[in-house]
Amino acid sequence: MGSNLHFEKFAKDAHEYLNYLAKELGHPDEKERVLTIWRAVMHTVRDRIHMGESFQLIAPLPMIFKGIYVEDWKFSEKPPKTFSSLEEMKNEVKKVQRQYGEEDFPWNKSTEEIIAITIHSLKRFMHESQLLHLKDQMPKDLKDLVK
Repeated sequence: MGSNLHFEKFAKDAHEYLNYLAKELGHPDEKERVLTIWRAVMHTVRDRIHMGESFQLIAPLPMIFKGIYVEDWKFSEKPPKTFSSLEEMKNEVKKVQRQYGEEDFPWNKSTEEIIAITIHSLKRFMHESQLLHLKDQMPKDLKDLVK
């Protein structure tokens, strides 16, 4: 019985965050697509930062989002992606979106806005200093965009 309570809490935490992010992205009824974009953005971030940083990033996330974050993750000493501009990051996010089967959804927001909103949404779980540290590892033009 006790483990079932944990699962219910994991599901509740994930639903609350997903609902919040869906509203922030302007598509409160498109939870599946919002999950796809979260995965695309966070896998792009994950592949750009050091593994130790990823562990700090996922520690406070809802359990279900931790699982999505680590899906298909491969160990590497150095981050596998080395993009240094927002344009390169946007291209990478779009590529990952396509890998997960989403191509032409009318988001009504630019890709850079979607990336910024998604990263900013992590403030629900991270201290401001942790979020700042994460932003410092991203391309400079993205750091200026994420408030």
